[in-house]
Amino acid sequence: MKLLPAACLFLSCSYAGSLTGVIRARGHNVPLTEAYVTATAANVSRTGYSTAEGRYQIDNLPANTPALLTVELRGFVTATREITLNEAGGTADFDLSLADIRQSVVVADGLLSVRSDAPEKSQTVTGEQLRELPANGRRLMRFALLSPFVRPTIGTGADANDSNRLSINASSYRHTAYMIDGSVNYDWIYANGPQQTVSVGAVEQFKILSGQYAAEFGTSTAGVLTVVTRSGGSSHHGEAFGSLRPSGIQAQAPLAAAGLAHIPNERTQWGASAGGPLAGTRTNYFLNYEGSHQERGAYIQSPQPSFFVGNLNEHQALARIDHRWNERQWISWRSNIYVFSGNNVNDRVAGFNQPSYGRETRTQSLGSQVTLHSLLGSLFNELRVSVVGYTPDSAFPLQSSVQITRPNYSTEGFSTNNWVHSQTYDIGDVAAIRRGRHELKAGFSYMRQFVRDYSYTPFGTYTFAAGTPAANPEPLRFSQTFGTADFRYGQAVASGFVQDDQHLSPRLSLNLGLRYEYQSITKDKNNFAPRLGLAYDLKGDGKTMIRAGAGMFYDQFYLYIYRRFYSLSPFAPTATYTLTPGSPEFPVFPNSLAKPPTTGAAASRDLYIPASRLFNPYSLQYTLRLERRLGSNYLLSVDGLHTHVLRQMRVDDINHPAPFVRTQPGQIRTAAQADATRPYRAYLGVPARLIAVIENSSSSIYDSLSIGLARSGGKRFSGELRYALSSSSAYSMFFADANSGVPNEWNNWGSAERGPSDFHQRHRFVANGLIRLPREFQFAAIAIVAGGLPVNPLTGKDNNGDTYSVDRPVGFGRNSFRGPMQAQLDASLSRRFALTDHVNANFGIEVFNVFNRNNYFEVNNIYGESGAPLATFRQPIAGITRTDPSRQIQFMLRFSY
Repeated sequence: MKLLPAACLFLSCSYAGSLTGVIRARGHNVPLTEAYVTATAANVSRTGYSTAEGRYQIDNLPANTPALLTVELRGFVTATREITLNEAGGTADFDLSLADIRQSVVVADGLLSVRSDAPEKSQTVTGEQLRELPANGRRLMRFALLSPFVRPTIGTGADANDSNRLSINASSYRHTAYMIDGSVNYDWIYANGPQQTVSVGAVEQFKILSGQYAAEFGTSTAGVLTVVTRSGGSSHHGEAFGSLRPSGIQAQAPLAAAGLAHIPNERTQWGASAGGPLAGTRTNYFLNYEGSHQERGAYIQSPQPSFFVGNLNEHQALARIDHRWNERQWISWRSNIYVFSGNNVNDRVAGFNQPSYGRETRTQSLGSQVTLHSLLGSLFNELRVSVVGYTPDSAFPLQSSVQITRPNYSTEGFSTNNWVHSQTYDIGDVAAIRRGRHELKAGFSYMRQFVRDYSYTPFGTYTFAAGTPAANPEPLRFSQTFGTADFRYGQAVASGFVQDDQHLSPRLSLNLGLRYEYQSITKDKNNFAPRLGLAYDLKGDGKTMIRAGAGMFYDQFYLYIYRRFYSLSPFAPTATYTLTPGSPEFPVFPNSLAKPPTTGAAASRDLYIPASRLFNPYSLQYTLRLERRLGSNYLLSVDGLHTHVLRQMRVDDINHPAPFVRTQPGQIRTAAQADATRPYRAYLGVPARLIAVIENSSSSIYDSLSIGLARSGGKRFSGELRYALSSSSAYSMFFADANSGVPNEWNNWGSAERGPSDFHQRHRFVANGLIRLPREFQFAAIAIVAGGLPVNPLTGKDNNGDTYSVDRPVGFGRNSFRGPMQAQLDASLSRRFALTDHVNANFGIEVFNVFNRNNYFEVNNIYGESGAPLATFRQPIAGITRTDPSRQIQFMLRFSY
């Protein structure tokens, strides 16, 4: 006698025979292997995988009860169907449609499969992981952290697009590339993250390319994060969810002083999606919406412990329609919108920043794309046209006032009003065909962008030395910007590639490719990037694979740099002046100037200009990977990566003072003494003080060795363990500001400036897993353990008088200290309930940072000047971008049908 599933003890159901079927590519009699099949009936869920012949089998399902079948395979549109099994079992075949040609290869008369022999370093986040793993705020890009090569550059509780500041292979987040449905989705202006933001519920597939990707991918020397959005499928399905993070049970904000009232932290989030056939079987639709509201208190640690409560609102929606004219032509249309607003985004008011420093911020994007898929004989073609309207930043002060900055003590006041609007138009095409042993691909993309940029700052800024006002009563300098910036600028970006995957034998495949990238705002016209890769089946049984590759990769030049060229050029409508005490027109604190200064050095401006030729940084990259399949469910991998990035950006102040070599603590040169040694008094007829030239004179090297173990297909457990050991060496870290990447002293661009990347963690371990427990309970968790981030020690003074606050204590190099190690565990426990034959409910609890450990991304880096550091050196700084959130608990309810 067969035992019934646990759910059948309470429901009237009997045991069914096996459910079997074949999974093929739509329109062709080509089987698909390793498709993930889920069957759910009467609150019982079973899974299975398709074989090399495309066949699958699932046992232990209730009979005479509707079962919902879901088939997932990377590179294909997820398919769903409802079937009722009798005691003899049943059959359900599936024909899957291609989701993204960039993930596929073709045979003589159609689609073969997703590539399994690519040389790339990549990791795919499955649909099950997106649905079931705990994710603070349900932000899609947080799932990129499942790769040990991806690191957040600010706290994981950060807001809006800044929360997507991800570093791949210790590179700057400015050079992490993004794609959506085959089109480049890079934020070309601020380069903080993707230009278009979509919710987790709208995503079919999420993939992390961290090295040696083929010629069809570009835009970055670091890595690419690709997204494929969901389509409706052949049967009606949907879900609705809500989550609540009640304030009263949350842990106190990090670093909050003992005895301070509990700082509020409440978040509600909700959403729904639906999809299915529309007007027959040839058309399907998919709709998704998610919204959230948060009231979060931010801790102000100086000069008096207090907190500021900010309100944040976020909305994102997506609509997609897919229509198939016949088996050889179909079309997809997608539109999506994202709107975010808040009065304390990313805890701008927190740590040393006072409420008067706050601002109201709005961000939004609206995108639409049409994709035409055609199979013309043996040629498969995908044509894409997209339009995106994007406002990365629109902000104004909560209360406009003079800014007063005392590093590591307080920052008060803010007066800049600004907004940026962008329109992006993109057309691209990819074609693929197979001829004998060759699988050929070629494609192009052309993007045109138009930007309008406005900013106005009515008041100036006083900068004091670090510390309390009593110890440093006089300001070091005063700066003020006059005029209104109202710019229009833009760019054209084009790329093309050819690629040949050669199957030289059943065991050996070779990938040859050449990519070309053009960007109108640089002088680089020869950006050809060859790629070479191979995959070798060591024993011919598919269990042991060796993958290797080498190639060139180019970065894009983000427009925030060009924005500075416009606003700080000698001919800009705005002008920034920096005055030091003793200047005849130095204002009476805390007043601003009524008009630009006109006397002597006070009339000198700070300029920001490009070098005579600007180039796109490029990297030389080499990879080697060994994979071993252990049994039917485990995959062990070991891989190494070496990348050398050249022509990186750096600031060279061509009007810097003569070197001031310090040999002992306390040596200081005044600004007036330093100014007397500057080589220029004017530049192009404009009185100038700083002349920051942006040039391609820096470089970096990154090496890593990693090991991973993944289990998939298990009925009770699936998960991954990945560890990366790495080294990093860089000469600067440039973020587009005139004071980023500046050397400690102008006579040494070498050894003293050589140090690890700002985002380098020598060790990083990531684990995630899903455990299916009895009675439809499920436990899921993500654990991350990583080394501390680099700390760049500074004196807190302008010792050499050059007005750049980057002076280091005598004898110390850049990033010569480390912050504390990081560790975090997020976990969830949920249970599924069958409400009807068609509707299920999931109730769960999610706990983020289970052990309430504080992980610090930014610490006090003022070392001081004496042999021993100040007591505050390497002490953490409050704020959601500088430290991970404390323990947070939320409750979730989800309905699906």
